[in-house]
Amino acid sequence: MSRIRIIFEKRGLFTFVNHMDLPVVFSRAARRAGLTQEFTQGFSPHPRISLASPLAIGVDGLAEPADFWFAEWDSGSSLRWSAMLPEGLKILKCAEVEDGVGLAKLTDAAVYRISGEGASFGERAAQVLSGEAARLNALFACSIDGDTVSLTVGDLEHCGAGLLVKALAAAEVVSGWRDLRIERAVVGRWDAETRSVLPLI
Repeated sequence: MSRIRIIFEKRGLFTFVNHMDLPVVFSRAARRAGLTQEFTQGFSPHPRISLASPLAIGVDGLAEPADFWFAEWDSGSSLRWSAMLPEGLKILKCAEVEDGVGLAKLTDAAVYRISGEGASFGERAAQVLSGEAARLNALFACSIDGDTVSLTVGDLEHCGAGLLVKALAAAEVVSGWRDLRIERAVVGRWDAETRSVLPLI
């Protein structure tokens, strides 16, 4: 068996597909591509998959990690598999990794890019977002580029997009989700030396 780690993107209308439905979508595409997945043991076996922290509905994921176990894997497997995925879901890269720790324990940081309407959004939003992340002891870094705030956070279980939008709405920076565009640019490990999030491949 091979443990294959992929980095995939989730964009467009596919961002409205629930995180919990992703294993089914990936597994069906794998079967159509002629790939054989390893199954869990027990009364109700299902394909063995390890996903990173959930991505909120409506948020673009630009580099999301996931692990899958296959009976066989070759150089053309990822291309065949990606070709069977629906529009909005795409495998960007993959690598065989050693079996061991699950993705939930390997990932401890993510970068969100949040933009809104109006020139004043960047500065005020950065104050609110960094303050909320700091309140949760999850703030690694925050920067502004025009009307886009880049926020690097840890504690992904508690510091997600939904909480950040609530903080912006409570501070009356925006009225809610419809005023924002949110991307999760990368998920991985925080590196204190480079002050950046390192991808898992």
